[in-house]
Amino acid sequence: MFDTFDTLPLRIDALPIPVAIDAPDAVGLLAAADIITASGRHDSGTDLFDVEPAEWLAALRATEYTVREARIARDGDRIAGVLLFEYQRDGDKNASAGVFVRPEDRGRGIEDALLDEAERLAHEHGRSVLHSWNLTRADHPGERLVSPTGIGSIPSDADTTRLLQRHGYTLGQVERVSMFDFAASLGHAQRMLDAALAKAGGDYRPVWWQSPAPDEHVDGYAYAVSRMATDVPSGELEWEEETWDAARIRYREKLKADAGQIMAVAAVVHVPTGAIAAFNELVIGRDRGRRAENYGTLVLPEHRGHRLGTIVKCLGLIRWHELVPASPSVMTFNAEENRYMLDVNEAVGFRPVGASGEWKKEL
Repeated sequence: MFDTFDTLPLRIDALPIPVAIDAPDAVGLLAAADIITASGRHDSGTDLFDVEPAEWLAALRATEYTVREARIARDGDRIAGVLLFEYQRDGDKNASAGVFVRPEDRGRGIEDALLDEAERLAHEHGRSVLHSWNLTRADHPGERLVSPTGIGSIPSDADTTRLLQRHGYTLGQVERVSMFDFAASLGHAQRMLDAALAKAGGDYRPVWWQSPAPDEHVDGYAYAVSRMATDVPSGELEWEEETWDAARIRYREKLKADAGQIMAVAAVVHVPTGAIAAFNELVIGRDRGRRAENYGTLVLPEHRGHRLGTIVKCLGLIRWHELVPASPSVMTFNAEENRYMLDVNEAVGFRPVGASGEWKKEL
């Protein structure tokens, strides 16, 4: 039991996981999804982070490689807040926690109690570092808290900023949230792609697939995905290595398919070795008329300097629009200090729509 700031009793329970979203016991999951959606809309000023319950349910069940636990804060019989806690099974130090409370319920201690619960879970699972994040509007006024990298900032007076600071978290990095609108012509992306292919030369060959990955590329793709945790700019955050192999790629592909999602990958093959030298992933949910999301984008360090990032970004957008023409846009996150990738994104037409503070707490 916890006491909120206005002395109302608060109880934190595990979120019941139903067999389906139309099952009688799915009421809690649906209420929690509504809270996450309302929280995201308030914090970001957009509907980009709305939760689709069936997709979320599939993710909560995907525990072979990632441990995921969801907690709900109950104010009497009413669900007032949600905690998402997870960590990678192949790590031994890090965990992440996301706290979601409706705007009208904030400031009563609910979010504080959920962060305390996240810390308790981290200790229970032997984790020594907790990561969290806070989404903010692009046009949020007032003073700014600058990233320790010196590039990027978030609003100092956002309630989520104050919450994380109050609990001893430190800002490690700021990520830019950007959007590409397909209403703009893709002709510019095609011209950028043609120029980049000419620059790359014959040693690099572009490939594209809608999941599942071709058998001849799945091992190289898995290795490239494993490099995401260590080879992208991370500011003052420390990410643990992740083990990816063909089995883990196939597991993720099945998860996406079971959730009704579509995933496609643009990649570049290094012809002399057959290795995947760069890749870009795009995913969309059940509603093909909503925005898509850019998952991972990486050029392996040993292959940088050949405009491979431009190739996978532009090829991915062009082929994606052919595959899912009803989707109006693509959302992506990039570290503000990742100037190379931001240069590519800005050149092709991505525009900033928000920011995400990336935080950590040493336990």
